[in-house]
Amino acid sequence: MGTVLEYTVRIKAFSRNARLFLLAGLLGALYQHVFGVLGNLYLLQAGLSADFLGVMLAVSSLSNAALALPAGMVSDRFGRKRAIILGAISSLLGQVVLVLWPIQAIVIIASVITGAGGALLMVSTSPFLVENSSVEERAHLFSVNAAVWTVSGVVGSFFGGSMPILWSRLVGSAPDSFAIYRLTLLSALVLLTISIYPFYVMQDRHLSRQPPQPKRARFMLPSKDLLIRLLIPEAILGLGAGLIIPFLNIYFVRHLGASAAAVGNIFSVMSLMTTAAILAAPLLEERYGTVKAVVYTRLLSVPLLLTIALTNSLWVGAVAAWFRSALMNASMPLHGKFVMEVADPGERATLSSLVGMIWTLSWALGARLGGRAMEVYSYNFPYFFTAALYVISAFVFYYYCQPLEGKRG
Repeated sequence: MGTVLEYTVRIKAFSRNARLFLLAGLLGALYQHVFGVLGNLYLLQAGLSADFLGVMLAVSSLSNAALALPAGMVSDRFGRKRAIILGAISSLLGQVVLVLWPIQAIVIIASVITGAGGALLMVSTSPFLVENSSVEERAHLFSVNAAVWTVSGVVGSFFGGSMPILWSRLVGSAPDSFAIYRLTLLSALVLLTISIYPFYVMQDRHLSRQPPQPKRARFMLPSKDLLIRLLIPEAILGLGAGLIIPFLNIYFVRHLGASAAAVGNIFSVMSLMTTAAILAAPLLEERYGTVKAVVYTRLLSVPLLLTIALTNSLWVGAVAAWFRSALMNASMPLHGKFVMEVADPGERATLSSLVGMIWTLSWALGARLGGRAMEVYSYNFPYFFTAALYVISAFVFYYYCQPLEGKRG
């Protein structure tokens, strides 16, 4: 009860900007989860190969990474609101192009546009949340922001699995056909379009409780020591995630025999459990400290990852995926807050862009290798490499970041 009351008090303290940001994130994430269920399957139905999907994901991630640092400068120079709106519009445009014209060359162009939009959103989010919160409610705001993604996943994944059935009844076509997948994705794009409005009505300002930063603080590069401590664990983790996460729906369909509807239901439950874990993140931080909470949850997810790879049972794999996702993502908001707090205020957007850039570069490499490995070897082959990389990243993160625990601002 005390935890619920504490969350209520903290949420009531959220600023108007923070509330609008959370609303926009909820609407946009609903589309992303529908696409997460059906996007790869839609492109496969369009005649593209799993190997090409790895190329597409790599291109999107590489464009995201290449533009991350310029995006951080844009965010600092022109304000979080303008950067976020531009990123949201770019992401919408890329998704519209991809859904309407699933042809290899056009999909690559759409991936570049989407990657550019993602870079602006990525580098602006954490600084925006820090600048629009007090120290007292910051951990809860980061957790709720992360939970918005997973809460929307419950509904979005359900829609992704059930909307094709509804459309198939309305138009008299098979629920797993190319036309039905397209109708579902176009319907969901309405949500992504509406999500831009809350961004538009936000105020582009820092809270009065935040001290103004001098102009010379802009474009400051963090110290080399800090970059090494934060970027190396992210590179290892991103490589491991890229090997398997983009292809999780394909793994369930092609390796474990799930239907699109079953994948939607599995992803919905996964999002629900991940939401509960993320909302518990501030409690983990209070008990273990930020760094240990991150390390413990990441390590505990590894046996479940291996269970997914080794089982031939759909529901064993599903249950393992639910708990793996909950553990792996529980510390995500704590990590994001930690990165912002160990940086000087004038370095936050730049550091956010560099962390995002190294993540997406390594994730892009992982996606390229993972798609190829699944095509050439087997669908569960990359999981064993991911497990090893997750363990390594956890220990490297602890070694480099534990000394920073007491030095946060």
